[in-house]
Amino acid sequence: MDIPTAQQTDLVVKSIPDQIEFNVRRCDLEKSEIFRDMFAVCNQGSASADGVKTLADSCYVELDEPAQALKTLLELLRQPPPPPQLSLPDCVSAQECWMKLPFSQRYEHDSVIPFPLLPGMIRLSDKYSLSDPLIRSLRSHLVANAFLHPLKVYGFARANGFEDVAVEASTYLLHPPLASYSGEDISVIPTVAAYHDLVQLHAHRIKKLREILLSEEIFPFGYGLCTLHCNETARMWNERRVQLAPKVEAGK
Repeated sequence: MDIPTAQQTDLVVKSIPDQIEFNVRRCDLEKSEIFRDMFAVCNQGSASADGVKTLADSCYVELDEPAQALKTLLELLRQPPPPPQLSLPDCVSAQECWMKLPFSQRYEHDSVIPFPLLPGMIRLSDKYSLSDPLIRSLRSHLVANAFLHPLKVYGFARANGFEDVAVEASTYLLHPPLASYSGEDISVIPTVAAYHDLVQLHAHRIKKLREILLSEEIFPFGYGLCTLHCNETARMWNERRVQLAPKVEAGK
């Protein structure tokens, strides 16, 4: 990422807690609705906005953000990250083939922002009203992390009202059973209702899998029927599926 030099910038942004300054371009800050409104107030000749000072011919902005968070915000404004790259198979119907890929193979891994970085980025994008395309891009990175970090992605998505992301992450929370998670692991789920939704999902999945198992015939529509052994085979299958049904879990 190209970092502008002091000669290429016309603003200074300072982290109040860490007393660290960053040289920035006004055109980058104006990608944020918050900063656009702030500059509009200044341009109208109103009283100086909170945190804005004028030094010579430049603008000096102080923000109550840690330096690392401020650096992340400025990077998001300067060079918004694109969505993760899809691993599109070389076939006639690429989209259809992509949907059939295991989730772990749907994205170019080097293009996916690691999950630990995303909550802070999304918080900043909401706080400073960054562009809708950028927010959609960050949410697509969140979805791309659902396979590796399903519980954390589910908890974060539910806490922030990203229901579509939560639904995607929940599909990877069918195994292992919820009871196998530690209390610390489960604590990332923000509410009792969000946890209860997962419990209900597991119960529904188990119910349907058991229904499929108990209704499945060993010789569907007579396919593979062996007249010599069909009765004994059917009896053994019936006994076996009755034994297996109580052992079915929500996922494999």
